[in-house]
Amino acid sequence: MGSSSSSPLPNDMHVVIVGGGFAGVKAALMLKDKCPFTLIDGRDGIHNCVAALRASVQPEFAEYTFIPYQKMFSMDNFKQGHVTGIDVENKKVKVDCKEGEQDIEYTHLIIATGSSVPYPGKLALDVTSMEEGIASYEQQCQEIRAASNIVIIGGGAVGVELAGEIKSDYKGKTVTIIHSTRTLVSPEFSDKVHKEVRKQLERLGVVLVLGERVTGLDEIPKQRSDQQFTVTTDKGTEIQADLVIRCTGNKVNTTPFTETLGDSMNKRGQLEVNEYFEVAGCQNIYAIGDCCNVEETKMAVRAGWNAEHVINNLFLEYQGKTRKPYVPRFPIIIVSVGRNGGVFQVGPVVLGAFAAKTVKSKDMFAAKFFKDRGIKAPKIPSYNKNKT
Repeated sequence: MGSSSSSPLPNDMHVVIVGGGFAGVKAALMLKDKCPFTLIDGRDGIHNCVAALRASVQPEFAEYTFIPYQKMFSMDNFKQGHVTGIDVENKKVKVDCKEGEQDIEYTHLIIATGSSVPYPGKLALDVTSMEEGIASYEQQCQEIRAASNIVIIGGGAVGVELAGEIKSDYKGKTVTIIHSTRTLVSPEFSDKVHKEVRKQLERLGVVLVLGERVTGLDEIPKQRSDQQFTVTTDKGTEIQADLVIRCTGNKVNTTPFTETLGDSMNKRGQLEVNEYFEVAGCQNIYAIGDCCNVEETKMAVRAGWNAEHVINNLFLEYQGKTRKPYVPRFPIIIVSVGRNGGVFQVGPVVLGAFAAKTVKSKDMFAAKFFKDRGIKAPKIPSYNKNKT
């Protein structure tokens, strides 16, 4: 846990960051050589879940969606393990790691544990190695390649992007999105976004079943079936499928903190924070990203902004300056619709496929993922050699 003699933060300060996703790693990188810190995560590398859906369709792409923590931080600054609880009174984080149960002391605690969505949108929390994660996505590629009639449950950004990825590479497959409302992606964004996404999906040949819910979810096979089966909605629509992929159901990852911070959680399990991301009723404990209750659409870029705000305020505070309150920024989203399509909204401005492809769809931020973490980007494969 090294620090610099010219550090703007005191040497007796020790920041513990729980969660090594976009928010946690951003915070850790900003503290690097500035003060002692420990980043804790259950996996051995950060996963670029933004690119997970391409990794689900394009073989050999998954390896470009992970970076080992040891490439970014010294092992004195990283601990692989699962946090089981917090001792707020004694300022300790309890960690279950391969060496056994350990207590890590902190002066400041940043909780950045994110949220979980059904695979393949994100890896399950019990996947602890990059090797296992890569193998999982390679298996998903095989499942999709072998399927002929694919039903995607959920027309949010994840479902839309997965449908686009599949139909871009496998034009002969039948892909259907079933979504419970008539608005794709998110109601936060412009009607132009919804209309353009729908137009591009239909142009690719994706079948849209909107305003309906799937019934009998527990009876639907979780893997590809050799036999066709029927997916039925609450309005009686029947769709034949041999593979169903669920893209709904977001769960906040705050269970380990329920015992000590439960009074500071809302009904969704998010930690309630003020305009400085301080957890309600706590001193020097912060929550950022998906696991906090800031009213904004949760996404990787915003998680990074949250982290940046907290760390900048730490610098300001210890320089004797006034901290700045966080104000959620303008609507921003880039929805990829296949390799060559998508929609890009920044504030009130909505741009089409060319802008979306240029910024995101060409490689799903794979190169940027490395560069933003100070690592030279490898050559990212730009096509699926196995597509049909």
